Amino acid sequence: MHRIVLIGPPASGKGTQCKRIESLLGVPTLGTGNLLRREVESGSDLGQEVDGYLSKGAYVPDGLIMRLVQSWMAEHGEAGWLLDGFPRTLAQAQALESDSGFQAPSLAIALDVPQAVLEGRINNRRECSECGATFSVVNGTMDICPDCGGALVSRADDDLENFRARYANYRDLTQPLFDYYAAQGKLLVVDGTASPDDVYSVIENHLTQEVS
Repeated sequence: MHRIVLIGPPASGKGTQCKRIESLLGVPTLGTGNLLRREVESGSDLGQEVDGYLSKGAYVPDGLIMRLVQSWMAEHGEAGWLLDGFPRTLAQAQALESDSGFQAPSLAIALDVPQAVLEGRINNRRECSECGATFSVVNGTMDICPDCGGALVSRADDDLENFRARYANYRDLTQPLFDYYAAQGKLLVVDGTASPDDVYSVIENHLTQEVS
């Protein structure tokens, strides 16, 4: 059974790879970033609380995220899963391993991309307002989603100052998970500067070898 966590900084391509892995394995996917943004857009009390963190590029507290993930796993976790954006801290990773209501991952895939490359991607990233798909758009060459026809817009958290705050949080809080999962023999590090097809090829080969 595949239970996979996908780790990487903002704009590293996690969303793109999640869709491909989900299609390959047929497991449900939880993207905590999209989940939180939908909550903000709903205007709920919880969404307003979450927005107070996201608008500053800060991490949402462990307790809040863990409640959401635990609820999702109770409904979707029986046949394996793929987590995009969780765990983000060592405390969250340890909770997956030990707390009731969670399940330990079988593999951690880490996308490794330098900050300078990520900043270039942030400038070009657009998200579909309808289906949530993300695209790289240079000089306004595309404004309509090719998947569903929705409008492509800049994400509210994709300004450079916000990104740098998010990246600093990632470096301090999430990168230690590389060593955590490596010590367990569960880590696959992939060069995220390669094309999406090449990144996926490395992941697919690893997952195929696991099954064979």
